[in-house]
Amino acid sequence: MYYELQPLRMQAGWQIEYNNFTEYDMDIHGMDDSFELHEDLLRLRHMSETLIIDLGWYPSYEIDGSYLLMLVKNFDWDNPLEQVSTRSKKEIVACIEKWVCRGFFEKYL
Repeated sequence: MYYELQPLRMQAGWQIEYNNFTEYDMDIHGMDDSFELHEDLLRLRHMSETLIIDLGWYPSYEIDGSYLLMLVKNFDWDNPLEQVSTRSKKEIVACIEKWVCRGFFEKYL
């Protein structure tokens, strides 16, 4: 089955480095298309070049895995500013939409 990209409400200032984050939701579509769940789902970079939002599914393709969403500064992957691990797609979408809002991320610039 083909899935469209997941709609996201974004504010200006973020570039999409890659986007493989589709509308596939295991709770709705079942587990047959778990190939949609992998480590490289979405990466956004702020125009300041210091902030990155990264989303993946770990371990890749495993139905027992979970989303990992991180906000990092200056490529410091070992010390994320924010981090969420969940199986809930709804929670991940809500976090992304919150994190791209200037009122949230400006404290990290």
